[in-house]
Amino acid sequence: MEIIKNMKKTYYKNISKIGQASEELMTDFKKFFSKNQTPYRLQVRKYPLYRFEIRIKSWESIEEKIERKEQYKNATSLGDIPDIIGFLIIVELEEDVENVIALLEREKKELIRLTPIAYLEYLPTTHENGKMNHHYDGTYIWEGNKFNFEIQVRSEVENLWSNIEHMSFYKNKVKSRNDRILNRLKEHSYNLLHQADDVLSILRRERMKNDILDLKEKMMDALEVLFDGIKFRDVVAISGYMYDCWELPFEKMTVEDFENFFASSAKITDEKVLQILREYLPEENSQRLHKYLINNLTISDTVILKIGIANNEGSDAVEYLISDMEEVHCDSCGQWMNYDDADYFSGKVEPNDCFYCQDCAHKNLTYCEKCNTVLTNENTCILCSNKTAQ
Repeated sequence: MEIIKNMKKTYYKNISKIGQASEELMTDFKKFFSKNQTPYRLQVRKYPLYRFEIRIKSWESIEEKIERKEQYKNATSLGDIPDIIGFLIIVELEEDVENVIALLEREKKELIRLTPIAYLEYLPTTHENGKMNHHYDGTYIWEGNKFNFEIQVRSEVENLWSNIEHMSFYKNKVKSRNDRILNRLKEHSYNLLHQADDVLSILRRERMKNDILDLKEKMMDALEVLFDGIKFRDVVAISGYMYDCWELPFEKMTVEDFENFFASSAKITDEKVLQILREYLPEENSQRLHKYLINNLTISDTVILKIGIANNEGSDAVEYLISDMEEVHCDSCGQWMNYDDADYFSGKVEPNDCFYCQDCAHKNLTYCEKCNTVLTNENTCILCSNKTAQ
């Protein structure tokens, strides 16, 4: 009891500092997300698809947590409680959650380098309804003090459900845990909200599809006048970039308006494009991808970069292209993979549900005894087995 009393005294003595630290944490994340929302698809027409909420855990909640959870029975200080500051990142749709996780995982080192965040670890858990809970534990250093914080990443629907569950079920869980009717109502309510997320996702896609369809038709006429060799597939890529990254009145713009907008981009030389690409300093996990982009520029890549350069957003255009190429991470080491790995696997690995970078494939996987294809089981690949059987 004496330990709890001392913790309580410390809590109220430092509550003002905890509040100030939480405000600084919020500011740092706002700057970080604003910088990265374009390449990580967290905006539409420069409108952010995310918002933040922050709260400080009350002493009553801390005390209840210590009493309720076995892992905190031996807590001796506030430093033993991981979520004194609770930070919510709320995105529009469930599909946007993955983009937030990709941003935090890929740019974690940069976030720690630029802010007083000293520690950040991704600790996903599974909810009783089977859904994944995405959360991070972190430590924030402010004015020489360490403050533990927890990040939770949710969609608007998931956040609404969490609030409903907390208000309606959490406080009554002891007496209602075995109530089958209540549990069925919970499950039904969650499923309805999840369906709402699906509907909203369809509506967003349909809205964007209709907007981009009209955008493509106008841009095709404008781009083929200014850039040689433009094909419709290039216009698809360029229109996606324009829609994601530019706040223009596309529905009102004519072909002539687009020609005027692209006129300055057409004057950017290919040498200038390569210069911007070579001067760009990628994060460590994107270096090979950056090199691949330089050596394998498509027409649409070049035009996107020229648009960015002409409007003083060359680095953002490079980041957009890199994020568009990098999609999966190695199931063994967790490193984000790039097209060098994809090229390797297209010729070497039999299709399966796993992804490995080249280093892990070479170190951990076996190879076909006849043709050296990477294997997931057996000693020979399917092709060589079939040849032998014939």
